[in-house]
Amino acid sequence: MRKPSSIVIDRRGVEAPVAVTATVLVVCLLIVAGIALADSLSGDADDGVRTAVNGDPVAVNFIGTYDNGMVFDTSLWSVANDDKATKSFTFEKRQQSQYTPMEIEIGEQRLLPKFESALIGMAPGETKTIALTPEEGYGSVPDSKLKAHDRVEELPLRQTMNLTGFEDFFGEAAAKGLVVAHPVYGWDVIVETYNPSVDEIVVRNQPVEGMEYWSYGDREASEGWKVKVNALGSESITIENLISASMVNSVKGIDAYGEKFFLHALDDEKMYFKYSEERVGQNLNFEITLVEFLD
Repeated sequence: MRKPSSIVIDRRGVEAPVAVTATVLVVCLLIVAGIALADSLSGDADDGVRTAVNGDPVAVNFIGTYDNGMVFDTSLWSVANDDKATKSFTFEKRQQSQYTPMEIEIGEQRLLPKFESALIGMAPGETKTIALTPEEGYGSVPDSKLKAHDRVEELPLRQTMNLTGFEDFFGEAAAKGLVVAHPVYGWDVIVETYNPSVDEIVVRNQPVEGMEYWSYGDREASEGWKVKVNALGSESITIENLISASMVNSVKGIDAYGEKFFLHALDDEKMYFKYSEERVGQNLNFEITLVEFLD
């Protein structure tokens, strides 16, 4: 752009020093305003460093965690390969070569909207942390995928089942006197009566009062939690699930029919099992680093 003259000549060809001063001031203000407008359109900060705007192709590193600190995804091999960084249950470690900055064009709407919008205004090398509610992330848990159970439960001492129900529940064929492990609570269960002619089986639970048992999965696989037998009556069993708020979204389990779930919520009386993808219904936290522009 051609620089404006610093001297204004009036119509008679005579220099006008007073007019010059005022005109120079106006011109300078226009120049500054023009630079500021150009910066806002190009994404250049006041110090001349380019910042991201919609339409920019960028490379981004990120670490995604839940509120409990579990890492559910990352673009960084150093995080994925760090055994001290607790991973979520569904975290899948890929080959090292697959851990590279994520390449996107801001505004493409390929990512969660709040993640994309957080990139706007960032400069290369800048890191930002953002928090997303479930509604801003992968949505709330559908009612159909959430089941409530009593934290203190009363179970029948005896149960009547048909042949198919017994095999589905215990995983083997029935026989009178057969002792099997309860698929949820782990204590012994005995077949008291077996009458195939009327398709009826009666089983009796045999826990020990006061004892603790491991429930809802394999302890070695980090599944489930302890239950305590508080009372053993002639007709019923009272058990208490030994769980705490710190276990919410940090524990998974397997129910009696082999269905996987996550401990999603607790209140004073109930515990809620989530039968959906792990990220659904969770707050998400992202540490984002803008690596570079790709154009």
